[in-house]
Amino acid sequence: MRIFYRGYVIDEEIRSISYSVYGPRPERPEVAAKGTSREAMQWVDTNVKRENILGAIGTLQTPIYQVA
Repeated sequence: MRIFYRGYVIDEEIRSISYSVYGPRPERPEVAAKGTSREAMQWVDTNVKRENILGAIGTLQTPIYQVA
């Protein structure tokens, strides 16, 4: 069974034992392996939150100081 969640794919390899998390399109590399679908969804939530924070920080420009 496959679960599509927040742009990621959670693939059930062995029911209730092994779930693989695949990243966003177009390549979908395997990015994590978890024991339950709930753990996999929590991992995706954490990863999406982290990417949003890093994206916001990356858009900020640091001031440039010139030494006289």
